Amino acid sequence: MSWRKKPKENSPGLDRVFANWLSQVCMMILPKSLYMVAGRGSAKTTDIQVERLLEMVYDLPGAPVAWVADTYSNLQKNVLRTVKEGLTAKGMVEGVHYVIGKRPPEIPQKERPDLPPELKEHFWMPYNEIGSYRHTIVFFTGFNITFGSLDRPASLAGGNYVHVFGDEVKYFRKERILNLQKAVRGMRVKYGHSVFYRGHTFTTDMPNVDQVGEYDWVLERGNRMNTPALLRVLRTAFVVNEALGEYYAACEEGTTEEIIAKKRTWQRWVERWTATRLAKEAHSMFYIASSYVNVDILTPDWFEDAFNDDFIDAKTTVLSLKPSPETGELFYANLGERHFYQDGTSPDWEMRFGLQDEEDCRILKYHDRSKAIDMGLDFGNMHSMTLAQEIGKHYRVSKFIYTLSPEWIRELADKFLAFYKPHREKVVHLYYDRAANNYKKAGQDLATQLKKALEVDGDGNRTGWKVILMSEGQGNIGQNEEYNFMQELFQEHNRKLPRVLIDYFHCKPLRCSLQLAKTKKRTDRGRNIVSKDKSGEKLPIHRLPLESTNPSDSFKYLMMRKTWRRHVRGARKPEVGDASVRG
Repeated sequence: MSWRKKPKENSPGLDRVFANWLSQVCMMILPKSLYMVAGRGSAKTTDIQVERLLEMVYDLPGAPVAWVADTYSNLQKNVLRTVKEGLTAKGMVEGVHYVIGKRPPEIPQKERPDLPPELKEHFWMPYNEIGSYRHTIVFFTGFNITFGSLDRPASLAGGNYVHVFGDEVKYFRKERILNLQKAVRGMRVKYGHSVFYRGHTFTTDMPNVDQVGEYDWVLERGNRMNTPALLRVLRTAFVVNEALGEYYAACEEGTTEEIIAKKRTWQRWVERWTATRLAKEAHSMFYIASSYVNVDILTPDWFEDAFNDDFIDAKTTVLSLKPSPETGELFYANLGERHFYQDGTSPDWEMRFGLQDEEDCRILKYHDRSKAIDMGLDFGNMHSMTLAQEIGKHYRVSKFIYTLSPEWIRELADKFLAFYKPHREKVVHLYYDRAANNYKKAGQDLATQLKKALEVDGDGNRTGWKVILMSEGQGNIGQNEEYNFMQELFQEHNRKLPRVLIDYFHCKPLRCSLQLAKTKKRTDRGRNIVSKDKSGEKLPIHRLPLESTNPSDSFKYLMMRKTWRRHVRGARKPEVGDASVRG
């Protein structure tokens, strides 16, 4: 209310910070479980998730929580980075307030007498036993996060957690997340008083189930929300905020009696606010918001660019509108779940690579370091590298590596050399597009450039790798031939072709590219010609890895070598099966 006393804006000890209105609402309600579907750039992680995280740092000293992502690589490169950005923006300093991937400092008891009572017991001391700190963040209150991912099942196995965080949960299979939630248990005597005990914090942009690998189970969480109960919490929070302002104003100008009275009033309203949050009907909050909640930061120009790039996609990822069903035929129509494996992470190595470590080929369960590597390569503003070996009865595609412009041949080679550094048989069989042979006489063909970059590092030293160019003199591979070849390959009726298995997690861009590629049909002299719809390659460059056909082209060159193409030529027309887009 306008007549109530408020602290002065320039008062010492007060910081002026910006938070969009949705972030403020989430801060004021702070429910046990938050399920948020919001557009890109809406500060889901850096503000909303991190603000809840910091509340738990103080509310749950010593407590263990879990943070899960779809892949550990995404966790390292994206999730951890944005969490650190959010912590930094809120005044948290690594090495002062928290440590990543290492044991926290040990503070002797004799140095603790002057600590506040709420910090003494767990100052840099987690309540739970931590076997390895490689996958953790530990805060000065003892509160600790264990990071895990769906491609590393053992990363969170056997743990007891009081809360679970997840970002971009549209990539989580429902059954996987339900299994994880079973680990949110225990420590009730110690932490059962907290509103956050056994809760969830899940955020994502709008899932599109027409995109293979996206799931919409999070939308079901809206059925758990009791709006009147949450509004009661919000109204109480407004009073708490006013009472806190009056208390702070009294501290600046009031008498001792007034300060004591205002403090007592504020504390009573905090107790009421906590009680309303603890009510069972107020445990769950579900909200769908567009990126416009953060328009003051993003600016109108950002939205204009997003809509100009791809309005159909922006309706889902920016406006958070549910996508319309897509229609069309799939180019790799016989590709199915049987062609992917999800146990491709080595259980012997997954716990050895922590948050601060770079994975190498030892993380691959189905990879023989004593055998040569087959490489399929596609060049362009996205360089795509598909890597495979024959392991047992299957031809396993175990890794996908890429670069985006302005990165070029040197950067792509460096990524390969780093990942396969422990590999012993340093031989690569390179399959590539005929166009990569162009300008060979001038020494400028891309295949030869990559060969040199793999055999000699950026400092001019020999790497020990030998690259054999397998596509010299190869003819053009037409898309109609590719279509027929791939139908027969994935149909698995031709015994002369390999039985292909693709790593579900380590080859995510390739998986998305194969599963989403659609057909274009045209007539040539009375014949129906099938080609691949390559319109996705015109998307903004940052969207190419998961939404274009670029990765699938590197797979094409890997598989359509001369010997295997001969086994399909002249064969009967394959039974294509259901070519409709999977929902």
